[in-house]
Amino acid sequence: MSAKAEAMCGISLIVQPSASTGLVQRLGAMHNAIPHRGPDGEGVMTQNARTVMHADRIDDLPSGPAQLGLAFRRLAIRDLGEAASQPMGAGDVWLAFNGEIYNFEMLRTQLTGLGHEFRGSGDSEVVLAAYREWGSACFTRFEGMWAIVVVDVPANRLILSRDRFGIKPLFWTIDRHGALIVGSEVKQILVAREEAPRANRPLVEMFLRGQRYPFVEETFFDGIYALPPASWCAMPIDAPAAPEPIPYWRLSDFCATQTVDHSDAVAEAETLLARAVETHRQADVRVGALLSGGIDSSTIVGLAAGAGHKLPTYSLGYREAAPEACELQFVDAMVAHHGLENHEIGFDAAWIADNVDTVLGALEEPPLAMPAFAQYRVFQLCRRHGATVVLDGQGADEIFGGYHYHQRIVVRDLLKRGRFGAALRELRAIGRADHRSAIGLFTDWFVKPYLRRPRPLSWIVAAPPAPARFAEVERGRDPSALNQQLYFDVRWANAKIILGYADRNAMAHSVEARVPYFDRALVEFAFGLPADHKVSRGNRKRVLRDVARRHVPPMITERPDRMGFGTPDAAMLAGPLRPLVRDAMADPQFRAAGWIDAEQADRFVLDFEQGRHHDYRAVWRLFMLSRWAQHFGVEG
Repeated sequence: MSAKAEAMCGISLIVQPSASTGLVQRLGAMHNAIPHRGPDGEGVMTQNARTVMHADRIDDLPSGPAQLGLAFRRLAIRDLGEAASQPMGAGDVWLAFNGEIYNFEMLRTQLTGLGHEFRGSGDSEVVLAAYREWGSACFTRFEGMWAIVVVDVPANRLILSRDRFGIKPLFWTIDRHGALIVGSEVKQILVAREEAPRANRPLVEMFLRGQRYPFVEETFFDGIYALPPASWCAMPIDAPAAPEPIPYWRLSDFCATQTVDHSDAVAEAETLLARAVETHRQADVRVGALLSGGIDSSTIVGLAAGAGHKLPTYSLGYREAAPEACELQFVDAMVAHHGLENHEIGFDAAWIADNVDTVLGALEEPPLAMPAFAQYRVFQLCRRHGATVVLDGQGADEIFGGYHYHQRIVVRDLLKRGRFGAALRELRAIGRADHRSAIGLFTDWFVKPYLRRPRPLSWIVAAPPAPARFAEVERGRDPSALNQQLYFDVRWANAKIILGYADRNAMAHSVEARVPYFDRALVEFAFGLPADHKVSRGNRKRVLRDVARRHVPPMITERPDRMGFGTPDAAMLAGPLRPLVRDAMADPQFRAAGWIDAEQADRFVLDFEQGRHHDYRAVWRLFMLSRWAQHFGVEG
């Protein structure tokens, strides 16, 4: 029977300094915390000295002491079969692999030529054989997304790795007994750590101030970290320790070093993106795509349709409830243009009230804004209509320059270099596209920020200084101010957040989210383009927009606004969500945590309710932090 069931899955790992009889119980708690990550199969292996035990279920393991335990949950994307079961072993080298290697067939051909034999047709066997053949050098050969754990018993070596952009998650901690605990989700570590969760205090303060960058590898839980993207690490099995990651790929190696003709850049971008869409849509289950009505998701759907694959699409909106935040008219245009099967769903305060704890439990951190809830809602729609794999348009803004602040950076850079005429021309071009005057744009971007005095958030209690590693954040080697910002956006900022949210929101519904814009070849190409191919002549994402014009209706490609998952946050918080916010503010544990001056924060929220200020984002952050702390029982 052919077997190709790799994809989104769940990994649980505990490695102790010495064997104990309690390891299997703790491993079982981790495994039981994530049934959503793999409803289609499971497996487990333990090791004590050189003795390895393997079973299909934890309950089937013989009792006894163990030093290492590895459990796996499986979401089937291809045909099921014994050959694809995990943890997968060969020669006492064991693999747990969450992800998809898109070039596995080519690698399998190479490995077959080197003498490796394969029982099935899936990529997990290829990953295991690649490690056995090339060791840690295998990671540079993989194209795709992955979180990998290798237990190399003969070499007494544990290997961990993540894909280049961190699409697939892998979290770790060292507990008070010196054990290394690794999981696909933070909640697994919380149930295995056997101690009350404490907040990452500096990160909580950053969050309350509306800041989240730079996004280093810490979480909102003190002492729990993510393995960095594009890295691997190794350690002796009998001496577990904090991972010391080694990079196998660096985004900073790709800079704009030569002039590229714009038409050639558009043609190459189209070729690379079309190839990424083709590889990412491969599956033996129902495959769909999110469709917001913006350029990014529409281009993915349009490329697939142009290749003969009209994917079912899934959209969120508020046609009558909140038309100012609704993009469904653009979705309608795309659906009509390509004759698509589209499903849409709404989103309101009642749904948030009913699902706030469920969503926070999936995200495992308080989100800065409401669109993270909207994303959860649309993945719920995907599962309702039977989609197991969903293409997601996340990442194009961070890779090609899709935000208004990218245009502001270009104009500011021209002004700093004394190119006042060029700056004025760019302002005028942006103004024409946005139906604004150049003077109005200049005032909004460069005058008002200096004159406007933001309302002080005096109710925030200062935290101890942030860790020194914040100072290590760099912006790559490209001399362009825009390309430096894009590097920051991908390496340290928004890209890491949206990838994390996409994985957690999708997997909460046993859906695999795939992100074609984070294809390695496409990203390397984009970072090799000069800045004016991305943001210039009044356009954002200039190259991508020209690709889109070949596949997407003008109503979408020529729209000046960018909405994403637009949500009517202010109206909801001031109206139907007001009782929930008040309840969150009244929570005794939240008030006593030491993060806020509770009385001042109460006045701040009351002033918002009575219209004396309009900082709804800060009110949302208070609401989210309180409910997150309640849900996870977080101490101050």
